[in-house]
This record gives sequence, C-alpha cells and structure tokens, in this order.
Amino acid sequence: MGQKNKKFWEFRASTSKNSAELLLYGPISEESWWGDEVTPKQFADELKALGDISELTVRINSGGGDVFAGQAIHSLLKSHKAKVIVYVDGLAASIASVIAMAGDTVIMPRNAMMMIHNPWTIGWGNATDFRKLADDLDKIRESIIAAYQEKSGIEREQLIELLDAETWLTADEALEYGLIDEVDERKSIAASVKGGFLVMNGLQFDVRAFKNVPQIQSTATTTKSRKEVNSPMTLTVEVLAQQYPDIYNAVKKAGYDEGVKAERDRFKALQELEAPGCEEILNKARYETGETAEQVAIQIVNVLKSFRTNPLTAVIQDAAPLGEVDTSSVFDQTGTQDEEEKQKVINSIVKAANTKRGVE
Repeated sequence: MGQKNKKFWEFRASTSKNSAELLLYGPISEESWWGDEVTPKQFADELKALGDISELTVRINSGGGDVFAGQAIHSLLKSHKAKVIVYVDGLAASIASVIAMAGDTVIMPRNAMMMIHNPWTIGWGNATDFRKLADDLDKIRESIIAAYQEKSGIEREQLIELLDAETWLTADEALEYGLIDEVDERKSIAASVKGGFLVMNGLQFDVRAFKNVPQIQSTATTTKSRKEVNSPMTLTVEVLAQQYPDIYNAVKKAGYDEGVKAERDRFKALQELEAPGCEEILNKARYETGETAEQVAIQIVNVLKSFRTNPLTAVIQDAAPLGEVDTSSVFDQTGTQDEEEKQKVINSIVKAANTKRGVE
C-alpha cells in the first residue's frame, strides 16, 4: 500500500446545502499516485462526504502534474451524479486540462489558457524497459484522447496534431474546438511570462520544460473588454453597496459622522439664541422643522419686539462686548426701526452666537 501524499486539493462546503466547491490550484500532486492506494481513497472519501449535492463547482489554476492522479480525479468527477461546473481560473495545462473535461459545463475567462500535449516522463533502465515505457505512454495517451473527444467531439486526427504540437489554446480557441462551453467576458485574468515562468492569476508555473512558451499579451484585457471596463456606469447607492461594500460603508460612516456634527452645531447655535418667551420657537426648530439659527433669528426678533420692555435691547447689549453688534443707532427710544435696520440686528445676533461657539 502506498504512502499518503500531501493534499493538493481543497473541498469547500457552500452556504447552499445542495452545492459545494473543489479547488485545484497548483501542481496536481507532488508525487505520483501510481501504486498509491491511500491518497486516491482520501480524495474519493472527501468527495463522498459532501453528501447529496446537486451541483459541484471545480476551480482550476494548474500547470498539470501526475497523470495518474489527474485521470483518477477526472473519473471520480465524471461519475459523480451532481452537475459539475468547471472554471479555469487562469491555466489548465497538461493533465489539469484533462480534469477540466469532466465538467458538464466548462467556463474560461477570455485571457485564461489551456494547454494540451502528449504525456511524457523521465525514466531509466535498459532497452526493454524503455520499450515498455513507450507502450505505457501510448496507452496513457489513448485515455487522454478519449477524455478530450468525449467532451468536444473533435476529430481524432485533428486532436493528435494538437497534442503532437504541444498546443496552447486561448479561451476562444478552446471554445472553437469544443473543449469548453463558455467564454466569460466579465472576468479578466492577470497574466505574464518572465524568465521561463508563466504567472496566471497570482500563481507561478515553470514552463521551461515545454517546447513552446505561450504568447501572453502585455495587457490582461482584450479591446472589447477594455471598452467594457471604460464604458460609463450609472453608480447608484444600490450598486455601490453591492459591488463596493467597503467604500459604501466608509462613505456611509463619514456621512453619518458629518451629519451628527452638523446637528450638534445647529443645536448649539439655537441655544445661543435663547431668550424669554422664545422657548416654543426654539423647540420647534430643534425637534420639528430643523431650521437653522439664521432662519429662527427673525422670529425671535419679532417676539422680542412685542415685549413692552423690549428685551431685544438686552440681547444686543449682551452681544456688544464681543465687538460684533453695533447698538449705537439700531433702535430709537420708541423701539421702532425700518426693515434694513432690523436685518442688521438679526445678522448681528447670529454672528455673535457663532462667535461664542467658535464658528466663523
């Protein structure tokens, strides 16, 4: 019995009881499953433990790996009764592309990539050993061809040409050959090639052993997708909350804090206008109408004018030491004045109140 290898997969339970997710990021097993009975059983047991699910999402970003592990996973997924939806989150190369063929629906972003080739290995031994090894590789190739053809219906001769050429396929090309079912126009994958390493969606793959190195565009989007990204978008509160929750919450908090501060300042300003007989006006402004001190001031002036002793004079005198109210000629002894003089009083009271609060 083989030794248990390090896990390279991750099953994730979904919030929905009827679905789950399988993540295949990185190499498909660091060691061969050939002769290993433990690791394949562990994978199968974890898949079974998901229960009676109706949908399984498989997300792949892998440069390939052990062919026996890949074939086993392909068979387990293919025989599962749930609908299998495969997303190529960057790269599905070599045996990882075979695993993708297990999907009832296979989806690739436009600038994701798929690579298919003949199986190869490193061996040692005599001529007899190498003849057997070549025969084994041919048998493995037949199983791979079967997986590709079952998914795509591509002609055998055409498929063999692609395998012999070690072919890197764009999403559009994979769709044309029938290897995938959809091209996701909404999603774009960051990709680059540097120093023999291919970086797809944050993962680095060593491509130095391959005959061909994929041609990656310097930009991660096509002309069409760039137009979509740069096209005007109507940004509503609902869109902001759904697509940019962090920004929405920050703006909401900032607006709330600003609103609280403004309301506190309004209350302080109204408090500075308190005068006998004006309580009802001020309370109504505080709790009902939301009026500012400037809007309430004229009402207070009219109330104070009706008082025989004209308390307005006292209010003005109280504000005069601040140097903001000129009381020398605003009122005559009869308590009468024209509209222009009345407005001066209002402005003076408001300005004095703001000065006391430290507000310009």
